[in-house]
Formats: sequence, structure tokens, C-alpha cells
Amino acid sequence: MIRVAWRSMMDNRVRFLLPAIAIVFGVAFVTGSLVYGETVRAAVEGAPKDFDVQVEQRDNKALSAATIERLRGVAGAGGLRPVAEGPAFLVGKDGKLVGTPGSDGGVNFDPQRHELTNGVAPSGPDEAALDKWAAQRTGYQVGDKMRVVVAGTARDVRLTGVFDYENTRIVRGGTLVAFADATAREQFGHGGYTSALLTAAPGTGPGALATAVETASPDLRTSTADELTSLEASDNDKLTMILLIFAGVALFSSAFLVANTFTMLAAARAREHALLRAIGAGRRYVLRMVLTEASLLGVAATAVGYLLGVGGAAVLKSEFAVFEGAPVPLRPFTPATLLAAFGVGLGVTLLAAYLPARRAAAVPPVAALRTGLPPTGKSLRRRNIVGFVVTAIGTLMVVLGRGEQTMIYLGAPTMLIGLIILTPLLAAGLTSVLRGPLTRFAGLTGTLAVENTRRNPRRTGATASALMIGLSVCAAVTVPIASISAKSEETAKSWNHADIRVEALPFADVSPSTADEIAKVPGVEHVTALRQALLPLDKGSLQVTGVNAGSISALVPLTIREGSLDQLGTGIAVHSGVAAAHGWTVGSKVGEEKPLTVVATFDAPEEFGADALVDTANIPADELWNREILIKAGGSAEKVRDDIRSALDNPVLVVQTRDEYVESQAAQYDLYLNLLYAMLSVSVLIGAMSVVNTMTMSTMERIREIGLLRAVGLGRSQVGAVLRIESVIIAVIGALAGVVSGCVIGAMTVSGQANTTPVLPWDRLAVFMAITVAIGVAAAFVPARRAVRIPILTAIKTDTE
Repeated sequence: MIRVAWRSMMDNRVRFLLPAIAIVFGVAFVTGSLVYGETVRAAVEGAPKDFDVQVEQRDNKALSAATIERLRGVAGAGGLRPVAEGPAFLVGKDGKLVGTPGSDGGVNFDPQRHELTNGVAPSGPDEAALDKWAAQRTGYQVGDKMRVVVAGTARDVRLTGVFDYENTRIVRGGTLVAFADATAREQFGHGGYTSALLTAAPGTGPGALATAVETASPDLRTSTADELTSLEASDNDKLTMILLIFAGVALFSSAFLVANTFTMLAAARAREHALLRAIGAGRRYVLRMVLTEASLLGVAATAVGYLLGVGGAAVLKSEFAVFEGAPVPLRPFTPATLLAAFGVGLGVTLLAAYLPARRAAAVPPVAALRTGLPPTGKSLRRRNIVGFVVTAIGTLMVVLGRGEQTMIYLGAPTMLIGLIILTPLLAAGLTSVLRGPLTRFAGLTGTLAVENTRRNPRRTGATASALMIGLSVCAAVTVPIASISAKSEETAKSWNHADIRVEALPFADVSPSTADEIAKVPGVEHVTALRQALLPLDKGSLQVTGVNAGSISALVPLTIREGSLDQLGTGIAVHSGVAAAHGWTVGSKVGEEKPLTVVATFDAPEEFGADALVDTANIPADELWNREILIKAGGSAEKVRDDIRSALDNPVLVVQTRDEYVESQAAQYDLYLNLLYAMLSVSVLIGAMSVVNTMTMSTMERIREIGLLRAVGLGRSQVGAVLRIESVIIAVIGALAGVVSGCVIGAMTVSGQANTTPVLPWDRLAVFMAITVAIGVAAAFVPARRAVRIPILTAIKTDTE
């Protein structure tokens, strides 16, 4: 049977080519995701941990010297290393940041942990050592001056040494700058240590040591090395899961292409199957033979897809910053990845081919001698009823899920499955609508194209479904992102009057002195930093925003309800809603240790997000964290922006004019959208291949028909036009169903979010439709060219190919 199946595949290798490519892409997506994820996980878990338990203060404050000494005496503690660690950004010789902001850090130099390979340990406040991978990437050598940014302040330090140290921060592409112990404590711990690393004494496990620490000091929080490793690996697992979801979408699209191919082959090879039945082969034999062909196709495509996926993982490894640090070997052939890839590739192929195989085996020998039997009306009616029910259930779940996202996650696939079941009916309905316009504009060719698509609604529906899936997901992610982008742009325009805005990159800080430096720049009229802090109350605390009392009114549109901001320098202004909730009025005292007098109540744009305003000078600097800085310029905003950039000379600070800020808020989601499009492009490509495959195989089936059309006077260009219009109709059916369903899903997702209105991005939706039409025209190019080149007499004599 295997030999017969192999010969059959070789005889029909052209017809199997596109289904094989679709499976290759799907398996490659799965393999690349798993190999990349496994490599990252191995790198994270493989990074050595030179401790058993990490100890931190529960209130995230520094560990005092007394606490460190107390930890040394905890039962079961074998050793202790105090650590002062925090964000520190290395600036390269080109003035740009090195590494990935989320993994760049600084630490106190520890001779036992940081093995010097060159130079000496740092000792002064303006000295630092650097990990060897960062030194190689930047070209810094011992004795060089290098620029670092810590706590929002950029300064030059002298590189005293290069050290070797393996940890996940460096593996993830970050840099590690080591400072003298006193310097690190001052920078990261306000004079103390940020954490302490304990090793367990012989006979004591990490869990027991962690329990002993928390029992002795309930104000401390502990984490074992294994817990930290799992936490670090969880982000990678989320990325892998996202990639696998898109791989699943691609494989789902591939299933339609495989099923359509085997269905059309079963019809084309009906006589072959009939002869097998006539000479004694049973239904099971025919079923097993078709499934054997599917197995051979699945195994071959999976093997190629696996190798392609390993290559894709290597590209991810080289492109993503997670591997820009210490070299990490790729892990391409783990048992779990091999089993998953071959299980998915072979499983999808067999499942897709099963129903066509059953249909091929179920036709009686005599009936199988006749090809092209249309499906019965009864089965199609039953399918339509099921499709309506499933679509209605899915749509209802999506609509009800506006306030519960989990319901949408369940309802969206259900609705798409229902539409897939209904695609033959959708195809019939749309072609009925198109028949009149196409007949008027394209004449006979339009009529023939419409009738060809209506001839086999199941085939048309299956082909359109493969394209519908990818476009539906594209639309479903485009609508929410476009809506959020529009909301962000609107918010950026409305909540402040600043001409220039300064904020730090993610994971970085704005130095408390930055606003003072900006105020010295010529052309700056008003400047205020927005700094958050918690003001203790008798019960709980109040989140306050520290501002420049003399400039806030010129930069943020505040509506004063009571009192005045003139005395804000010595008092507090409270949002009217917060004041009403606490029963505060002008003159009330707010605060526990050093009460502040309420000098005003105000309203402000919701996006400002301030419950209360105080002058920054009234709050200790170590209790503030900076949000951003707003600036009002007296002259040209562009010139003042450039002067501020030059004065700060700090690559972690983003200085933007109002227009630049508004544009960046609207465009910040484009990167995510483009990444999603890149992942979904595989599904759309598979959908396009499905249209190509259907047009190619259906053209082979209709060689005699095409010859007859040529014989009665239809020219080559007209035959080609019929096939192109037919291909476009099929593609448009899939696009319309996909775009409409995706927009519904996306709109329902957005409508459940507070203060966000669904926005339909008509420009992108128009691009989707244009791409669809292009797919339809391109899909018919080769089949049409082949069909019109067959001599008329040869085509008329051809019964089937």
C-alpha cells in the first residue's frame, strides 16, 4: 500500500506541492517558536546561581546594616552577600545606549562574584568595572572614560576593570556595570543594600532557609533561586505561547488547503478508486490508501518544515536582544520539540484528509465511475442549519463578552467556525448579488465566472475559508489597536498645554535635578516635573503629584472649584472628587506626620491622573518617583527642544515637541501591529495558496470545457478573464467574511474598555481588500496561461487529466 500511495503521490506531485508548502510553513512556525523558546529557557535556567535565597525588604526599602548582621545569624545560613543593585545604562562611543533597557543594570563590585579578567576593581565614586561581553560590544578598554546613566543622571566614569560573570541579565542582552560598594549603595539603596543573597549551610534546603528568615524577620521577603528562575522564564513562556497561537492559526488555514486538495483529487481519481473497488478492494483499503498518501505528505512536509523552523529560530536568536550578550547555543533537536512538530504536522494533515478519504471510500464502485457528482441538497441544508446555530452562539458570546474578555476569547473562534461552516451559503449569496453587475460590466465572461464559482459551493467555501481565517484575525487585531491609538492621540492633545515634554525610556528614571537643569535653558518660560508620592493619612495613604507650584496652571488645564493655587507652595490642592469622598474643604488638614492645609479643590482631565497636588519641596526626595517633565517655551519649540537635548546630553531621556509627542502616541502601537501582521502573513499566504491551488486543480478538471468554449468562439483573453474573475470572486468572498467578522470581534473587544470608542481603520481595511483582489488576480495567472495555451482539438478530446 505504501508503494501504491507513493506512486500516486509522484503522479500527482504538482497537485500536492502547495498543500505540502502550507504544512511546511505551519510546522516551521511551530518549530521556530518551540526551538527559540527552549533555547531562551535553557539559557535562563542554565545561568549559574551562586546563592540559594534572595532576601528583600517587604516595603522595597533598603536593607540596613543592622538587618544584614541579623541575617548572618539566621539558623541554616551558610554565607551572605549583600547586594546594591539597580538600573544603570551604558552609553556607547557613538552616544547611543548599549544593550536592552530592561536588562541593563548596575551593582556593587564583589570580588567573589565578579572575576576580573583585566584591570582592577573600582574604588572611587567616578570609577566602574564592566562585564566582558559589554566591553567587547562597545570597544571600551581599561582606562577609558565611559558614560553611564544612573537614577536619570548621566555622568562619565573611568573604566578600571573588566570582569567575567554569568547571569540572566547578561544572557538577555543587558550590560552590567559594577561600582565601588559605597557608590552602589548610595546610587541604588540610599545608603543601604537592595537585597541580600544567602547560601544554605550543609543539611539545610533553600525552602527551609527562606522559612527561617521570614520567621525571624516578618518584615523581610524571600525568594529561592529556583523561584526567581521560574519567574524569569515565565516571560519567555508567554512569548512562546503567543507565537504558538499564531502558528495554530497558520496550521488551521493549512488544514483547509489540504482538505480541499484531497477532496478535488478524490473526484479526479474516482475511476481509479472504482477500479480498485471492482477488483476486490474494500472501503477500508481505499480509506487507508488515501490516509497513507496524507501520512507521506505530512511526514515529508514536516521534515522540511522542521529544518526551516530551526533556521527561523536561529534568525530570532540573532535578531532579538535576548541573545546579544553571552553566546547561547541553539537547542534544535530536543525530544519535546521533535514530538510536537511531527505530531502537529502529521496530525493536521491526517485530520484534514480524513473526511475526503471517507468520501472516496464510501462511493459504491458503479457510482464512482461517474465523476463530478454534486453534493446532495439535504447535506448542504443540514450544514447550513448547523452553521447558523454555531455562528449565532459565537456572535452572542462575543457581544456578551464586551465586559468579560474571556467570553470573547471563546466566542470569537466559535463564530469563525460557524462562518466556515456557512461559507458555501455565503458564496452562493454573494455570487447571486454579483451576477447582475458582472454581467453588465464583463458580459459573458462575468456570467461564466459567477456560474463557475456557484457550481461547487463547498469547494468555493473551503477555498475562501482559508483566506478568511487570516484576514479575520488581521481585522480583529487592527480594530482594537487603531481604537487605542486614536484614544492615545486624543489624550495626548488634550490633557496638557506643554510645548515640550521630557520622559525617560522604559525602565529608566528622570533625575530630580533634571527640571532645574531645563529651567536654565534659554527660551524656557515654565517647567514642572510631575512626581508621584504617597502621603500617609490616618487610615491609608493619598497619592499626590509633586509639581512646580508656580508653573502647573500654565501647563495643565485645571479648573479651580474652591480656593486658589497661590498658596500651593505651603499647602495641598485636592481633586474635588477626592475631597468630597474624605469630607475635606479649603482649610482642612491632610496628612499624618506633617499635615498640609487644603488651599484649593480642582478638577482636571482624567488623563492627568492626579488626586492631589503639592509642591515638590514639601515631600522628601527619596519618596518621589518621576513621571515626566512639562515645558512651556517662549520662542520656537524646536529650537528650545534642541537646546534642552544638548544641555541634558542624556540618551535615556526623550525630548519631544507637542506635535512629536502626539504623533509618537498615535504611532507607538504601529510596531506591535506590524509585528502581528508579520506573524499573520503566513496565514494570509496560505490562504492565497489555497486560491491558487483551487484554480490550478479546477482548471485541470475543466480542460474539455475550456476547449469547447474556445471552439464556440471564446477567445484566449476571454477565457483568461473568466478564470481571473472567478479567482477574484473566491478571494473577495473570503476577504469580506474575514474582514466583517474580524471588525465585529475587534469592535466588541474595544467597546468593553472604559472611555475607548471603537474605530474602524478604513485605510487599512481598504488595503486588506486591495491585497485580496491582487491575490485573486495573481492566483489565476498561471492556470489561465496554461489553459489558453492548450490546442482546441486537444482540449476537446480530453476527458479528464
